[in-house]
Amino acid sequence: MNKLLPIVNIGTKSGKFKYILAQLGQKYLIRGDPTLDYHEKIFKKLQDEAGGPLNDLYILGGGKMQVDFEKKKINLFDQSEVYGAADHRKSKTILQEKYPDFTIALGPADSNAKN
Repeated sequence: MNKLLPIVNIGTKSGKFKYILAQLGQKYLIRGDPTLDYHEKIFKKLQDEAGGPLNDLYILGGGKMQVDFEKKKINLFDQSEVYGAADHRKSKTILQEKYPDFTIALGPADSNAKN
């Protein structure tokens, strides 16, 4: 039922996309997917990854991230209209563990990152 889930899964492609911060028991999870346009779909994908809806799997909020794997930069910003804003500071801490050599900042990377 509840297999071992990676803490972070944001794919391997650079770009701007939506992400969620979720909690499973005492474990925080970050998911981002450039192919999904809605935070709800990202959460549904996480539920499927976990083996279906679980009573102790919650979405804490969402936002957007601008990722540049080549330059090793991640920017966290914005919020989900449905779930509210993720705690971007907590997300930054979690991402920094996964990507210790990346620069992770709060706020859009540039003026074109408002969408």
